[in-house]
Amino acid sequence: MPADVIIGGQWGDEGKGKLVDLLAKDYSAVVRFSGGNNAGHTVINEYGKFKLHLIPSGILHSKVTCVIGNGCVIDPNILIEEIKNLKESGVAISSENLIISDKAHIILPRHIEKDLAQEKARADFKIGTTGRGIGPAYMDKVGRSGVRMESLHKWPKWSAKLGKYIKSTEKILRDILNNGENIMLEGAQGALLDIDHGSYPYVTSSNSTIGGALTGTGLIPADFRDILGVFKAYTTRVGEGPFPTEINQLDKIGKHLVEKGKEFGTTTGRERRCGWFDIESAKHSIMINGFNKIAIMKLDVLDGIEKLKVHMGDVSEGAPTSKYETITGWKESTFGITKYEDLPNNAKIYLKFLEESLNTKICIISTGPERDQTIHI
Repeated sequence: MPADVIIGGQWGDEGKGKLVDLLAKDYSAVVRFSGGNNAGHTVINEYGKFKLHLIPSGILHSKVTCVIGNGCVIDPNILIEEIKNLKESGVAISSENLIISDKAHIILPRHIEKDLAQEKARADFKIGTTGRGIGPAYMDKVGRSGVRMESLHKWPKWSAKLGKYIKSTEKILRDILNNGENIMLEGAQGALLDIDHGSYPYVTSSNSTIGGALTGTGLIPADFRDILGVFKAYTTRVGEGPFPTEINQLDKIGKHLVEKGKEFGTTTGRERRCGWFDIESAKHSIMINGFNKIAIMKLDVLDGIEKLKVHMGDVSEGAPTSKYETITGWKESTFGITKYEDLPNNAKIYLKFLEESLNTKICIISTGPERDQTIHI
């Protein structure tokens, strides 16, 4: 059986957590393959609201094995707290349904201190790091001076609480596939934050694109079937860096997107920068990841906006002049709609325009934050 991959197509915060939670019931395992607790996946379902940072979003399905892959970096204190909070909320967690790769690297206190010091030293040229020690941990990994989870026994305080979850995960994943079962790989951040293919230097410290799914798990390209790209119906970004379609947050539409979309970071609480959908950057994400399907999230946030704009790219050489297409919005509410035919006609026109511009099939549309507020096409 194959492995399917879910990757954010923008600058993160696209709604991957909801999708993983929604689809995980059909998989034997869900694997997080990159990043650390700089990621934040919010899941809302009949059991409540959960904010996950390291544990895969499939953890709310009791029959799913959740794996933190070797491409991740782990702050043991954060992970211990996350496990504790989930257990207190009634989520069953054991060494049977949560596995941590012995090759994942540990975020040590010195990494957090270095992260904060580096960002402070950048003064007016800040990257917008979360200050969680992610970058310095990856620096030590690449510099071959990092500490992996297989060495956790040197820290009895951490080992006592996490030791039972640590295993060699490559063979476990291979055995799952060889036994005819399937795997979902859960991305963190988004393609435009990839260390190689994102808007460098305003990027994360790992490969959040399809390449990271390979190196972060030990799987091979032949294992992959569907690569699902996740996009908001508009665009957001947290932190510094270029953002071609950004709308002034004091603008009426900017306020609308922030407030109705509840655009505040799951990890940091920072207000997200909001803008129109960007076809050019979305095509870049499709190209470098090989998305054969896409999901459009938070369509309901656009309800009530009279005129919608879609950024098609820059049309001049020298000083860039942006080209936008304007599409008439819709007054009707799309919130909670679960059938495509029930969408307002103008919402269908907007979605069709995105699909044709991107030349990639839209298979899922989200109309609200909860699991069942979803349209499957």
